[in-house]
Amino acid sequence: MLPFDSPRALAYAAALAPDFDYFTIAGPRIVMSACNLAMRLGPQDRVLDVGGFKQARDAVLAGFTESAPDWRIINGETPLSAGADTAHYFDARTDRLPFDDSSFDAVVCWETVEHLFTVRADGVVSWDGVVFACQEMARVLKPGGIWQVTTTNRFCPRTYWCFKNGLAPMVNAPTISHMGHIFEFAGQDLMTLAGHAGLTDLDLDSFNAYNMHFDAERAQQLVPEMETMLGRVLLRHEWYDTLQLFALKPRHQSA
Repeated sequence: MLPFDSPRALAYAAALAPDFDYFTIAGPRIVMSACNLAMRLGPQDRVLDVGGFKQARDAVLAGFTESAPDWRIINGETPLSAGADTAHYFDARTDRLPFDDSSFDAVVCWETVEHLFTVRADGVVSWDGVVFACQEMARVLKPGGIWQVTTTNRFCPRTYWCFKNGLAPMVNAPTISHMGHIFEFAGQDLMTLAGHAGLTDLDLDSFNAYNMHFDAERAQQLVPEMETMLGRVLLRHEWYDTLQLFALKPRHQSA
């Protein structure tokens, strides 16, 4: 466990917001994800952030009050090769991670996996990019290493409200005037992906991150109605708009 000062990290992110509007919305959820990860890290751990970027990394590292982990980032602006006229930049959907097997103590993928679906030439949405990227993240994890993924949750009171009002049941759905996600995950989707990548000890939860676009109290008022429709109580990963999954790479692979 590494000590993590959330208010200090939030203050750092808030200071970036005037020049980088992304942090107006994303700062709290990045810091929350980092705080949850810090409880599982050791002082010498190496972390790979797939889809992260420098400003977010700096905000996260500002929260570590003693020993910060070795934090690497790779994203679509990371060049993998440079030719005479063009450079090839990393694409998590198709490119192997440029790291050896079992290189990192933790791999995080925050608010990125929902962007890894591919659209084929015939217009069909494919999971191939998502599956490949998750397998690559598992490959570079050390045995016993931690995988943390966060993403929007398509099965929660907020998306139920959207469904009731004739809108796409998604946290960030595309419209004619707004770019959004092609597809979003439910909790079972993440657990299936982790299992497919050979990861175990799954710990699935949800937290409230996007409700600057929506009345959180109004969403939670729908919980009894949603539970009546389902005939059961909501599980903890169904309560809020952001999913979080922790998983481990087995220390010993089964034969």
